Amino acid sequence: GAMWARFRSLTTGKKVLFVNHHGPLPVGTGGKCGRHATAWNLLKTIARRSQASDGIVLVGDFNADASTKTVKELERRFHRVYTGESFNGVDHVFSNCGGSRIVSRQNLGSGGS
Repeated sequence: GAMWARFRSLTTGKKVLFVNHHGPLPVGTGGKCGRHATAWNLLKTIARRSQASDGIVLVGDFNADASTKTVKELERRFHRVYTGESFNGVDHVFSNCGGSRIVSRQNLGSGGS
């Protein structure tokens, strides 16, 4: 599942959809429905809740490393702008903004989920 919120800047009126996901266990399996379905369910949620002009940020402990079908499917539609280091890199940040729009990336420590 995923938690989401849409935010609007009071000064510019621009909007961002922020989505937080905690992936199924065991790690790398995609749970009962599988890795492909996990990605599609997230994409479906984003499509239903976003508007064409929204900035989109998808974050979370996906319980899936960068080599899994879940992450690969999300990378087909979003930039993977950051991957954590713990548990072989199961924490990710995706966005529809990438490249030079990313100002900086930094691991702020070992928080945990």
